[in-house]
Amino acid sequence: MKVVVVQENKRLDEIVFSHYGNLDHFDDVVEVNEKLSLKTILELGDEVYLPEFQKKQKEQIVQALWS
Repeated sequence: MKVVVVQENKRLDEIVFSHYGNLDHFDDVVEVNEKLSLKTILELGDEVYLPEFQKKQKEQIVQALWS
């Protein structure tokens, strides 16, 4: 699990997006950081815990060019 210390006024969704590249795990991060979920803007020095998730493999659909 990675810990990010807030350096300036940021929102939790901004930190999640910058770490994961999307907001797919936002609810999971909120569960881990319950005390921060009530804050609109995080304060300098707040610690955000970012769990590691396995990347989902996209399913590839192969279609024949000719049938």
